[in-house]
Amino acid sequence: MLQEKLASFFAKIRQNEKLLVRTLLGISMAVYFIFAFNHLTKFISADEHFWLPNSGAERIQNYWEAISARKWKDTRINDKPGITLAYTSGLALLFEKNPKEQFIYSKGPIDIYNPQKTEEINFWYRLPIVLVTGFAFLFFFWIVRKITENDWIALFSTVGMLSSPILLGISQIVNPDSLFWIFGAACVLSFYAYLQRGGWKFSLLTGIFLGLSLASKYVSVIFFPFFFLMMLGYYFLEFENLIQAKDLLFSKRVLKNSLNYLAILVGGMFLFALMMPASFVEPKYFYEGTIGFPGLQLIFWAVMFLNLAILLDALILKSKVLSFLFLKLAFLRAYLPKIVYAILAFSFLFVLYNWLSRHALLDLSTISFDTKRKDAFSRLPFFHRYIMQFVALTFSLTPVALFLLLFLWLKGIFAKISHGTLVFLLSVFYLIFYGAVVEQGLLVTVRYSIILFPFTLILVAIALSELFSLVKTVETIRLVKIYLLLVLPIVLLQIFSLVDQYFFSGDLRDALPRNFFMAVLFALALAGLFLFKKINFSNFFPWETIKKTSKTKIWALFFGCNILGILLISPFYFSYTNELLPKKYIISGAWGYGGYEAAQYLNQMPNAKDLTLWVDVYGVCEFFVGKCIHTSKIDPIKYPVDYYLRSLQATINPRFKTNLSENSIWHLYIDNRPKSFLKIYREEPAEK
Repeated sequence: MLQEKLASFFAKIRQNEKLLVRTLLGISMAVYFIFAFNHLTKFISADEHFWLPNSGAERIQNYWEAISARKWKDTRINDKPGITLAYTSGLALLFEKNPKEQFIYSKGPIDIYNPQKTEEINFWYRLPIVLVTGFAFLFFFWIVRKITENDWIALFSTVGMLSSPILLGISQIVNPDSLFWIFGAACVLSFYAYLQRGGWKFSLLTGIFLGLSLASKYVSVIFFPFFFLMMLGYYFLEFENLIQAKDLLFSKRVLKNSLNYLAILVGGMFLFALMMPASFVEPKYFYEGTIGFPGLQLIFWAVMFLNLAILLDALILKSKVLSFLFLKLAFLRAYLPKIVYAILAFSFLFVLYNWLSRHALLDLSTISFDTKRKDAFSRLPFFHRYIMQFVALTFSLTPVALFLLLFLWLKGIFAKISHGTLVFLLSVFYLIFYGAVVEQGLLVTVRYSIILFPFTLILVAIALSELFSLVKTVETIRLVKIYLLLVLPIVLLQIFSLVDQYFFSGDLRDALPRNFFMAVLFALALAGLFLFKKINFSNFFPWETIKKTSKTKIWALFFGCNILGILLISPFYFSYTNELLPKKYIISGAWGYGGYEAAQYLNQMPNAKDLTLWVDVYGVCEFFVGKCIHTSKIDPIKYPVDYYLRSLQATINPRFKTNLSENSIWHLYIDNRPKSFLKIYREEPAEK
């Protein structure tokens, strides 16, 4: 009986496409929650201790204490500002009543923690973020479906986000970026839906999400000018359709959108001010967090002037000036997207070739992946600074997502793509974002570029749709040839890199001249051209097989490839780095991962509670049952140390003499990358 019911249920699913899509979405969300709750309490990231209790700067708790005491100025708890964390992780205050129990003893440099209480605090503060992130995916499914009118693109977009190791990892961390990417992406997609479909609902959603995004991170001010550019870009690419629309005259549409744009900015900033009442007490906080943000002032007022000009043109001249400009610049409509796609495709391909060949094209190996010195980085040539920005995103996408993204941009160069306006506007954001950080003299890490991940995975979903709708034409045959020609050398270089790593420990590449790799790349390209010219390529490409592949199989393949990426580094999701990056390089350090594992190693010792451990990073002491020291200078006679923990991303450096042995007794390499390490050393007796 049960078997018959199940057979009937699955038959209904196969026959009803909407039910099938929602079933696959439900499966994807279930898998997300399974992974999200794994290892949830067993780490403390580098900056997380500032938001959690017992750090001496409990920002979340301080916010609600300021609200309760009506000390409005104190609601500015950080320069991020991270207010949305107070409303999500702050729910932990309802359940976690005694955070001070985390400390068993604390005097001078010595701290003794209760690891069980640490895990309890971690759970309650992280649980709301996991839940908010999980259910935010339902919104992304809904909004992408509205925009594309395609259930499968919406599903693939959501599945890409659900199964992204980076987005999964950030959902476990109490940090403003954990919520910024959600609200930032939501406000951009809502604004696009408003431009496309109109209606107060999408305008209201944009304003709300903009306010929440500003309350998460001040960098959200980038959306102020970007929304304006989105409007112009949408008008420009959709001009012919808009002037022929019968529901609304073009000039009235322009007038309405320009006014709504102002209302969205005002509404977003007002919501931000309400969430951070310090804005009313100290107006400079409001100004510095919005239109006064460094580097924005001139751009903001220039945008306001242009918007006013467009408003007056629509009101007085019925948008004749704007229409005249669009008609005169119509020839750019065919070239502008291609230029943007070419720049982005070139940038990603350059990074892939350069790092796979160990900097054979351009030696950027001396630039630290997480350099914090703005002055040193800003002195580098522009191209060096520009290309370095792409490294974090390139190597933190799963390979299948990365190659699909490249496929979409390459197709956009050589052929027409569906949802072209959406693809163009999201692609432009990459250039604006990276241009802004280059101008600021910053080098973005994975965390700083987190806003690009949801946009990337939406583009990947569209790429999947494009790939499986290919028709055998001269243009698509040429496109596939070019794509394979560009990808084949990458695959061969990856094979060489893996062989070099596992059989020669990376020494073979370092022993070869850099020009050798330049010659190899050139030879591979020539060989590819020769083969494609001599062989009737179209006879070997499985056109019909691809076209007939069911959407369910595509989902399973795409979902499986991304899940594999998570399993490869589980449970250190946020440190995910794809295998295209040689093991000698890293794009992120441990960032708090591994501290629990290090503590467990010491906790298993018979006399663990009597041991004294010195650490150079947060996230270890909290899980250790013995005495722990995290300070740069101590008296080794007064406070004898038994073990030392050293890491790549040390928050302090030792300033005391020690007989630190050369060989560690325990180590952990995050993602099996030697540079991303945690090591434990035993204190050796002093020689007499």
